[in-house]
Amino acid sequence: MPKAKERLRSLFRRNKKRNRPTTYPKDEEKKEEEPANQEESAEPSKKDEMEIMPNPPEEGEMPSYFHVGALAKDLLITGFKIGAWKVECNTRTDNDYYLSTFGEGYPTMDSVFGGIEVFKEIDNYNMSLGWFTNKEIVSEIGVHGINFESRWYALLKSTIGTKDGVTFKTKLKCGFERNPVKVELVVPVYKEPLFLGYVVVTPVENWLLGYRAAYNLDDKGFDKHAFCLGYNNGRTEVGLKLENFEDLRGSIFQRIGERWAFAIKSNLYSSENVKQFAFGIEYDFQNGTLVKAKVREDSRTGFVYQTKMGENIDVMYHLAFDGVDPVGGAHRIGVSWDFHC
Repeated sequence: MPKAKERLRSLFRRNKKRNRPTTYPKDEEKKEEEPANQEESAEPSKKDEMEIMPNPPEEGEMPSYFHVGALAKDLLITGFKIGAWKVECNTRTDNDYYLSTFGEGYPTMDSVFGGIEVFKEIDNYNMSLGWFTNKEIVSEIGVHGINFESRWYALLKSTIGTKDGVTFKTKLKCGFERNPVKVELVVPVYKEPLFLGYVVVTPVENWLLGYRAAYNLDDKGFDKHAFCLGYNNGRTEVGLKLENFEDLRGSIFQRIGERWAFAIKSNLYSSENVKQFAFGIEYDFQNGTLVKAKVREDSRTGFVYQTKMGENIDVMYHLAFDGVDPVGGAHRIGVSWDFHC
């Protein structure tokens, strides 16, 4: 069930990050959760919903705008965003219905968020219905296909909220690709203010050029213009992104042999003169276990230990502390368990 499993994970990542609690026990702990840029934010604004960590492209599929710098982002972000605890379980019934449940304490033990979803795929069609503890019900109806060497998909997503009265909103996600061009759009249908989209081209092998925009229908203006340039041959990755002609970010990822890898991510230019930098290194034991370490420009240091307990259980541990004051500074410990049945 690889595709369905990744599909379920993606839904929870999108809804989880949009609805996580926004209160933090300490300013230092809040800073620990702030990424080097809004693209990696644990609480992205609605205009950044498309910027969740992308799944690897399937065979024959073109990479998206968000795959530029994805290897560096994965090394520097995955595991380091774990709250106090996280549990996820995916299973399949005899009738090929996929059920997924999720729960986490983020950023503290008592800040709980979770949900449950049922997902069904029939040929080129799929449907899902999810309930989340923030009192939202999310439904998705999708269709996809491959015709004349082109890929396309459409997904209608509706959300019903019951927290402060009953609210309803709908948007349409759609995409089309035919090498060397790929386009994806998020079109507001009802009570959704943002029109999102990007286009990427692969002029030569391993290279990607792209443009992305976010238009606010309420304000009748663009919230974001962004350009990207990326190179990825599977072992070496270089990414550049320029947003609103004000902020330039860059990243480098490099594999060293079969076990080692390192990544660097920094804002090369900022209109607000904010200096941000992160360096990480990873060692893969080649048996389902890997160890990662990361340090930021403010000396915040973190470690991640990831392993498998059998074929169907993934476990991840996270420890972070202040490099300047390891004993007296802010600390964070996180545990994640992922079950696949």
